[in-house]
Amino acid sequence: MRTGRALGCFAAAYAIVTVLAGASTLIYATINHTEDADARAVSPVLSPSFTATVPFHVLIMVLVFTPFAWLYWRRADGRDPVRETLRLSVVWTVAAMVVDFVGFVVVHNPWSLTPHQFYVDYQPWITLIYAAIFVSPWLRLAIARSRQGSRTILPRV
Repeated sequence: MRTGRALGCFAAAYAIVTVLAGASTLIYATINHTEDADARAVSPVLSPSFTATVPFHVLIMVLVFTPFAWLYWRRADGRDPVRETLRLSVVWTVAAMVVDFVGFVVVHNPWSLTPHQFYVDYQPWITLIYAAIFVSPWLRLAIARSRQGSRTILPRV
């Protein structure tokens, strides 16, 4: 595995999804005039604008991370694509968990959350987001295999 390349692709995808997900929530709040209700919410992840847009955040993850898996594979070692895909999925998912914890729980900023808000109030969405990140490299592999005429992403025995 090319760890530097994997983390570089992750960082770029993470930055893009953070901007797109945040923008979708802010645009929703502006269009629907929910800023006051959002400010009164017990938790940012329970605000009307966030709860209305968070399902789309999961979709954004898949739509962004899958093309970045393609970018990673442009120079990846193709000897064992299943093992490499598994490694990439694990690295990206763990990296997302670490960056999320540091960026949203540890570091205090306007979007900071308590551990309870992030790991309890944000359910099931945070779990689905991590699942989407994990699945994205597998989608890339499935698409690549289907273009080659293979009916399975697993190697033939």
